[in-house]
Amino acid sequence: MRKPTVVLLGILFAGTWACGDDGGGGDLFPTKPECTGDSIAALAGTQPQVISKLEIGTSDDGFDLDHDGKPDNKLAAIGSAAKSAIADALSAYALVLPIEFFDLPAAAADTCVKFAVYLGAAVKDADADGNLPMIAVGDCNDHDPAIKAGQPEVAGNGKDDDCDGLADEDDQDAPNTTDTMDRDGDGQTVAQGDCDDTNAAVKHGAVEICGDGLDNDCDGVADRTVRAGMQPVCSPFDRGVAEISLDPTSFVSGEPAVAFRDGVITEQDGTLRLEAGPSVFSVNIPVTDGVTLDLKITGATIKADVVDEGGAIVLKNGRLGGVIDSKTADTIRGLKVDLLGLLPENSLLDATFANLLGSLLALPRANADISQKYSGCRTPDIDVDQDGLEAYCDSCADPTVDHCPLDDMGNPKDPKIVDTCIDGDGTEVKDVVDDAGVVIMQCSEAVKDGKSRFVDGISVELNFETTAVKKLISPAN
Repeated sequence: MRKPTVVLLGILFAGTWACGDDGGGGDLFPTKPECTGDSIAALAGTQPQVISKLEIGTSDDGFDLDHDGKPDNKLAAIGSAAKSAIADALSAYALVLPIEFFDLPAAAADTCVKFAVYLGAAVKDADADGNLPMIAVGDCNDHDPAIKAGQPEVAGNGKDDDCDGLADEDDQDAPNTTDTMDRDGDGQTVAQGDCDDTNAAVKHGAVEICGDGLDNDCDGVADRTVRAGMQPVCSPFDRGVAEISLDPTSFVSGEPAVAFRDGVITEQDGTLRLEAGPSVFSVNIPVTDGVTLDLKITGATIKADVVDEGGAIVLKNGRLGGVIDSKTADTIRGLKVDLLGLLPENSLLDATFANLLGSLLALPRANADISQKYSGCRTPDIDVDQDGLEAYCDSCADPTVDHCPLDDMGNPKDPKIVDTCIDGDGTEVKDVVDDAGVVIMQCSEAVKDGKSRFVDGISVELNFETTAVKKLISPAN
C-alpha cells in the first residue's frame, strides 16, 4: 500500500488532468472551446512521454488565478516538506503519468495542440508476496512468493531466496564457493555467481529482460538494471524499452478521460512554449483498497517549454496551476496523514479548515461577523464563482456550544470537522445529520440552481518535466 502522504500529493497532481464539465466552474475560469485540428483518439497519438520530475512550486511560481496581479500558490507552504515524498513516489513508480500528443509532428509553432494524459498502471505484485519488482530493493522473483528481500536463505536450493543477488550464501552472507554444478545448463554455477541455478534465463551478467519478473542479471531486483548516469533500465522512464501500460480508469467509453483540447505553441525569444487551459477537470482515482477519489481542479492551466531531445518532443520547465475546490477536498477521505491532522474518518477539507493545514497554508480568516459566530473559521484564497469568498467552519471549535459530542469526563470535545459552510452571498449551510447523529450529507455538497454551491478553493502550482518513452499500451496488453 502506498504511503498516505505520497498518495495525497500524487492525487492532487493526477486529478488536475481529466477533462470534465459539470457546470461548477463559475465565472473566473470560462471554458475555452476545442481548437480545430486532429481529433483525440486513445493510443493513436505521437510523442509518448511520461512525467519524470514533479514538485510543488514556490509562491512566485503560481499563476495569477484571480487576476489581482499576484501569483497564487497556497500549497507552496508545504512544498519543502512534500518534495522528498513526491520524488519517492516517482522513483517507486507509485505515480506514473504518461502523455501522448495529437497533431504535433515536430517541435514547432502550432495554433492547435491537443494531448491526453493518462494514469500509468502501477507496478504489479504478480506473486502477491508484498514486494514489487522494478523498484530499488524490490522483489527478485515475482513468480514465487517464497522469494523476496528479508526471507531466510534456503541452503542448497540454488536460488536467491533473500534477493541479495547470491544463491545459497551462508548465515554471514558469504558467497557459496563450493557448488560447482551447473544444473540449468546456462554455463554458470552458483560458485561463479549464478543466482538461480534452476533457470537458464538467470545468471550473473546476463541481459535483463524487462517484464519477465526475473532477476536475469543477478543484481538483486527483477526487471531493473541501473547503469551509470542513466535512468534504470526497464523503468517507466526508460526511453529505449519502456512500454507503459495504462490504468483502465484513464478511459471513458474507450476515449481518454484526461485531455487538453485547446493548446497552442508559440516561439518566444527563441524558445517554443506550450500553453493550454484554463478549464475544469475532474477524474475518479482509486488510491487504496476501497478508497476512490472524485478529484476536481478548477482553472487548470499548463505552460511548458517544448524541446526536441534526441528526435523526441519533451516538456521542460513545465508549470501546472489551478484551484482545488472545497467540494473536492471534502471527498478526499480514508487517508491518515499525521502531519496534517488528517484521520481516515475526516476529509482534506476538515484538515484544512478545522485542523492544522489551514494554519500551515496561512489561509485567510473569515470576516468578523462569521468569526464572532464561529471561532476560527477560514476561507479559501480563490473566489471561483465571484460572489465573495466562502467560509468553512467547525462549530465545535467554540467550547461553549452545547450540541457537540462529549468526552469520557462529560466535557465538550472538538471532533475537528467542518460542519458549517457559508457561501460568499452569506447563505449558511450545515451538515445534514440523521436521528442517530450520522452525517448523511456534507454541507459542501449543497447545490444552487443545479450547480455546486461551494466551488471556491485553494490555489496550487506544480513544476514538472517529461521524459520520452518508447510506447504506451492499453491495459489489455
